[in-house]
Order: sequence, then C-alpha cells, then structure tokens
Amino acid sequence: MDKKQPGLLITFGGAAIAFAWLIFLGLWLFFYASGFSIVQNIAVFLLSIVVMAILETVLWVPWSMKQRDLD
Repeated sequence: MDKKQPGLLITFGGAAIAFAWLIFLGLWLFFYASGFSIVQNIAVFLLSIVVMAILETVLWVPWSMKQRDLD
C-alpha cells in the first residue's frame, strides 16, 4: 500500500498556518498582553490554538478523505 504524499500546496499551507500562528502569538504578547489579565491572556492563547487547529483540519481532512477512498 503505497500512500500518495501530500502536495506542496497542502504542505506549505499547513506550515504557513503554523507560522502565522507564531507571528500572531508574538505580536499579541508584545503589543496587547500587558493590557489583559493572566486569565484573559490564557484564554486568547487557547482560542488561538483552537482556531489554528480548525484551519489545519479544514486543510488536511479533504486530502486524507481522498487517500481513504483510494484504498
């Protein structure tokens, strides 16, 4: 069972989402975090992880469903 490798668009898209999340987190910590409480900052961090996970899921699930159909 030779599985097809994901295309460059999907691979770089996933990396771009992760990189954009790191940039958002850095900007948040540098510019906005001091104006919020620790609980609010934790909430923003967790919400950003949820958003990143949703974007990665939307990107990768269609590809994985196609791979499942090939079996």
